[in-house]
Amino acid sequence: MVEPASPRTRRRLFWQLQVGGWLLAIPFFTGIVMVVFSDPATALKVGVVRQFAGFIVTLGLWRIYRRWPAARFELAQRAWQIVLCCIAATGIDFLLGEAGRNLLSLPSLPETVLRGSLFLRFAVFGAWSALYFVIRQELESRETELRLARVEAVNREAELQLLRAQMNPHFIFNALNTIVAEAEENSAAVIATTHAVADYLRYSLSHRAHRAPLGDELDAMANYLRVERTHLGEQQFNWQITAAADARAALTPTAFVQPLIENAVKYGLRTSPPPLQLRVTATVLGNELSVVVENSGRWIQRRPGEETADSTGIGLANVRRRLVLLCGENARLDITSPDGFVRIEARLPLLTAEPPAESK
Repeated sequence: MVEPASPRTRRRLFWQLQVGGWLLAIPFFTGIVMVVFSDPATALKVGVVRQFAGFIVTLGLWRIYRRWPAARFELAQRAWQIVLCCIAATGIDFLLGEAGRNLLSLPSLPETVLRGSLFLRFAVFGAWSALYFVIRQELESRETELRLARVEAVNREAELQLLRAQMNPHFIFNALNTIVAEAEENSAAVIATTHAVADYLRYSLSHRAHRAPLGDELDAMANYLRVERTHLGEQQFNWQITAAADARAALTPTAFVQPLIENAVKYGLRTSPPPLQLRVTATVLGNELSVVVENSGRWIQRRPGEETADSTGIGLANVRRRLVLLCGENARLDITSPDGFVRIEARLPLLTAEPPAESK
């Protein structure tokens, strides 16, 4: 993230614009003066004297304007003060110009030209003031945006950590229930479940970032589904995971398929005639990744705020929220109910990890 401009950087920018602007003004005003004085040397001296006076006067304006708080600055309230400052600056500029002219023994301007010069100088100081406030407000606006972006980034990071912390214990809780249920009668299921938990924790801890290749999570969830089939019986639960190589390589939010599979197993067992059918399919469709989790049975609509003994309802809500946070507003989660099945499809922009460099 770009750092806000420091006071030192802002001062340096002011001096660059201040010096450069008045230096560029010398040839312009010298050309105007040459209409009155045909001698180029005299016109140049007058031009230099007048722009040096303008340089000094605008430093005084800067000292005044910088004391006005930028956060509470309103042009409508300060307009009359700015006009008075420009009038005073025009008078001081005239006195300094006359002092310089007398010092260098330069000829005086005709009265009509002098009056026009006073009006022009007032316009110059007005333009200088407008430019000063425009640049200052632009810098303040950018710094405010950067501060808000920092706050948003911190809040988003905290929210993502919280959502992941909610998800991981949810998986472990289900696995431990299986271990407890099978501890006395099915030691093979206990061993398999323990390995599944270990594999999942290894997967979770090895992906500390918020995104990881989809194939890694699918492999971890395959172990979990093997445990579930062992627990339920070969004839009670059939599952299949199908993912092409390009889909497995796609980067997705970590632990985002897991709650979809957990919901499919849990609610599928309640509503599906045996055997429960579960299919997970991942495909790449153009610039999008599609992950579909289907289970036999029917959709159970939970009432707002409803909680059950084995569910707090955070699974699908967390998936939706994480997809938006990590993948943008185009990511979505669609739930449909084709005949005899519940189908949940996650669509998110395709993002693929860079392939590892080949070792020589």
